[in-house]
Amino acid sequence: MEVLHLDLVEQEKGELGTVRLRLVVRSYPSDSRGYVSLTPDCETMEEFEKALAHLKKSMDSILDSVRKTFKEHQARDETAVDDFYTAAEIWHALEECSSIEEMRVRFNELSLRKRQQVADFVLTQLNIFKGAASIFSQHYNEVECILE
Repeated sequence: MEVLHLDLVEQEKGELGTVRLRLVVRSYPSDSRGYVSLTPDCETMEEFEKALAHLKKSMDSILDSVRKTFKEHQARDETAVDDFYTAAEIWHALEECSSIEEMRVRFNELSLRKRQQVADFVLTQLNIFKGAASIFSQHYNEVECILE
């Protein structure tokens, strides 16, 4: 009897303390060539489609778990890093970005609280009619607190 398990394995933290995940397949036994079957033997297209749909469902479930795991780790990491910098310090780093795309990515990676603080700083303390503050104000989505 063949047993196939798809598992999500959380590795030790990688560089910079980031979480590392990998998808593994455990199956016993493998065939004579060392192959591991991801589906049972199928004699019809319908059987194969059903087996593949089951595999896809398993993969989607794992993807949901991965999203949740990364989101939890990101929330912990954001708290650890964001809280050490003031809105002005973060803005200074954002001003150094070489493009609006880089600024958007770096800003949107901040925690919601820090994004709100930085936006408040830029929109109330800086001249939004010139330089990076102007670009920020043009692309800032106040409802979602993100740069678009």
